[in-house]
Amino acid sequence: MEKILFITDAVTFRRESLDFACFLASLTHSSITGVFLQNQELELRSSEAIQEMAVCAPVRGISPDVQKELYRDENIALFTGICESNGVKCMVHKDAGMPVAEVLKESRYADLLVVDIATSFTWKPESSPTAFVKEVLEKSECPVVIAPANFDGIDELIFTYNGSSSSMFAIKQFAHLFPALSHCKVTVLSIIDTGKHIRGDRERLEEWLKAHYENAEILLLEDTNVRKRLMEYLFGREKVFIVMGAFGRNLLSNVVVPNPAASILKIVTQSIFISHY
Repeated sequence: MEKILFITDAVTFRRESLDFACFLASLTHSSITGVFLQNQELELRSSEAIQEMAVCAPVRGISPDVQKELYRDENIALFTGICESNGVKCMVHKDAGMPVAEVLKESRYADLLVVDIATSFTWKPESSPTAFVKEVLEKSECPVVIAPANFDGIDELIFTYNGSSSSMFAIKQFAHLFPALSHCKVTVLSIIDTGKHIRGDRERLEEWLKAHYENAEILLLEDTNVRKRLMEYLFGREKVFIVMGAFGRNLLSNVVVPNPAASILKIVTQSIFISHY
């Protein structure tokens, strides 16, 4: 992996999300491209709302557009300083237009995209994941990582697996992008109906896992309610990196991360990797 996108509203971004992006960049010897988004075609936030969202000191008596440019420039300086302090190469893209369209265009030419689950461009309060993040997850042309609320290391990788080509594709994409995590404990989590067998070819799955990871196991949980059981298993877990198949496109999206509720993303505060097949 060479190029990681860090997606943020130009007005504000979470330092914790950038710190995690820097960790991934250091882990993979990649550079970070900070994409600072300005919603110039449909800005619905007032000057007061923009001031409240900004992490920089408020600037009063000027238009919202000028405010956003000032905040953007201060945030870019902050972004650059954080990357440099972490020893990570970085560059900046100032994207103005419709945020989702800009991100999708950027994603076509990137290896990975990192975004905070609460990123939003509306004045209305939104639950997480926001409408913007959901659309990015559905349409991104590279794998997406949801940054954790707080990051304190990675002890375990949890691969959600339902036997589909999409779930296996996500696992392989993750292994290809993050070979440095091969030493981590790996749990391949498959939730099946009572009395049923794991879908797919278990023997070949075990063979693949052995070739890529030092400490991997397949965990089968029986339950008729897959989504509920998965939420119970993931809730409250710490220092894990969760890997899931396509969001909004197949069985995993409908069972594991159903739209529009996106239940798993609502309750899990750890890093989540989502890749499309």
